[in-house]
Amino acid sequence: MEADSMVQVSAITGWIIGVSHNQDRGYQCWVVNPGLDVLSDGTFYTTSSAAMSAGRSFVERHR
Repeated sequence: MEADSMVQVSAITGWIIGVSHNQDRGYQCWVVNPGLDVLSDGTFYTTSSAAMSAGRSFVERHR
């Protein structure tokens, strides 16, 4: 069974960006928008900073 853990959370007015880690796959970004929808690009990144950057870029494009 794969266990994911939340490793980083950031907030921008109305948005939450989270990064989770899966030991076998890597890091993944999650975004919660002002409508409380949880979104992910489905991509696994090799570093938490790359995943967080992807989440921030998404928010900046959709604010």
